[in-house]
Amino acid sequence: MDFKKSSRSIRLRTRLILYSTLVILLVMALTIVLVEKRQSETIQEEAQKRGVTMARHLAAVSTNALLTYNYVVLKQSAERVVLEEDVLYVIIHDKEDKVAAYTQHDEKQGMILADDVSQKATRAEDPLIQPVLYGEKDVRVLDISIPVYIKESQEKWGTIRIGLSLEGMSSQILKTRLNLLLLGGLAIVLGILGSIFFARRITRPISRLVETTIAAAKGDLEQIIDIQTGDEIEELGENFNHMIEQIRLHRKELEDHLRQITSLKAYNDHILSSMTNGLITINMDGKIVTLNEMAERILKKDREKMEGSFLEKSLGESHPLFLLLNGTLSSGKGIFHSEIELKENGEVLYLTVSTSPLTDGEGKKIGVLAVFEDITGLKALEEKLRQADRLAALGTLSAGLAHEVKNPLSAIKTFVQLLPKKLENPSFMEKFNITVPREIDRINHLVEDLLELTRRRVRPFAALDVNALILQVVDLHGEEMKKKQIFFDDHLDKTLPQIQGDAEMLYRAFSNLVINAIQAMPNGGSLRISSVLRDSEYPELRITFSDTGMGMDAETAKNIFNPFFTTKDKGVGLGMALTRKIIEDHQGTIEVTSEKEKGTIFILRIPVIKISNCQQ
Repeated sequence: MDFKKSSRSIRLRTRLILYSTLVILLVMALTIVLVEKRQSETIQEEAQKRGVTMARHLAAVSTNALLTYNYVVLKQSAERVVLEEDVLYVIIHDKEDKVAAYTQHDEKQGMILADDVSQKATRAEDPLIQPVLYGEKDVRVLDISIPVYIKESQEKWGTIRIGLSLEGMSSQILKTRLNLLLLGGLAIVLGILGSIFFARRITRPISRLVETTIAAAKGDLEQIIDIQTGDEIEELGENFNHMIEQIRLHRKELEDHLRQITSLKAYNDHILSSMTNGLITINMDGKIVTLNEMAERILKKDREKMEGSFLEKSLGESHPLFLLLNGTLSSGKGIFHSEIELKENGEVLYLTVSTSPLTDGEGKKIGVLAVFEDITGLKALEEKLRQADRLAALGTLSAGLAHEVKNPLSAIKTFVQLLPKKLENPSFMEKFNITVPREIDRINHLVEDLLELTRRRVRPFAALDVNALILQVVDLHGEEMKKKQIFFDDHLDKTLPQIQGDAEMLYRAFSNLVINAIQAMPNGGSLRISSVLRDSEYPELRITFSDTGMGMDAETAKNIFNPFFTTKDKGVGLGMALTRKIIEDHQGTIEVTSEKEKGTIFILRIPVIKISNCQQ
């Protein structure tokens, strides 16, 4: 036990040292990075300014020589400049972009240099700075080019180029970095030493407090803590002494209460044995205190073995009944008529469970009570309803965030990828400025809808044009369809009246179906979408999505609407489940027929809901 107490103190001290050291390291690292970045940028700016200044000066003194094609003067000017520190070469191009002077390369005089750097320099109308590798050793160089003009004309008469070595700049940056590292290392060492000092000062009195607490927990209440630190730890020691005194005063009272509870146990057992519902109680430690005969039959456990044992050990930490009791024990809040499912030897048992905290006569918590009833027979009749509830919960909470956000992001990604190629296309930019903000707003609305779902609020339906929604979805994915050579076969009935519904939710459903069709036709094909109004006593709108893609086998078609079922490498399999939920929310149905290598058909039937029925 002494070793255990010592290890705890060491762990606390170590954590304090590690945390403070980590903070110091992060602060110093951030400071070093920022300062080093700023110093490097300053050095680079100064080097560029120096190179541009030399190039401009050379351009000024070389203007007359360029006008008169005096190559001798140009060569002399270039050789004077190349003597400057860090200048590796000077190149002067005449009006025809030919080399008028090239330090250390007289053989290239009169030639037109064909490398990319030279071509860009001679074509530039404004000063141009290009980072290049120069020479056999690939020395890093800034190629600074300045076009030469005369005041009387806008015609370019030549180009002055200076190759400024970056090695000196790199040396200065390295020296700055080393100085910062040395300073940072010194600060870190001082910080660590300080953290060790303060950690020891904090943990020593805490260790004494822990030792006294452990002794008191064993029942030795004759403990007095004398800590004089002048801070909160000293106050904690005084409060502990006061607490021990109060515990000593109340021990006798607690023992009396315990005797009273024991005397009532026999009476309670007689009552519990006659109950028709299962009952189980646990104390604050999680041990089973009471288990009646009905609970023994329902759980199929031996009551004598369970009583007095820990509930977690008897039922298992994943047992639903244990989770409910443990949750009530932790939160102190009862649970009313919660339904749980138990599986034992291949049999499924459904229970309704109510839990509540147990208190003594003074209102003090002494455990948790659970009463449960076998409703397996009733659950068999409610299977279909429960399935619908599960799908609703999964569709609302999971699909909204995990799946649907991909649809607008795909559209935004497509437009962004096309942006560099079609930046000058007014039609594309107009569509970009409409679609991208719209899809970003759609993502924002999705998050807001998820928050609204937790409040169980039903959004009212509004009049909408189904054909317009479908065309909007097709237009959104038009670029991708064109890229994959997918033809849109429009069979929408343009005479359809407006219906009542949720435009955003239907848009999601239609988008899921179009995306599913596109993914099913990687090598191109045809997507046919038709809409027609079935006019009868109960008019309904029939929408058909038919593709010529790879199709599905019978097993896939059977499970396609199940949550988390997917045959794709990417995706979580919530799209079709969400689509069915949306259609069912509109009191409609969705069917799928498919055949391998012959395509897939989705048929949506949505009743034309009157305004009085949809305003909930």
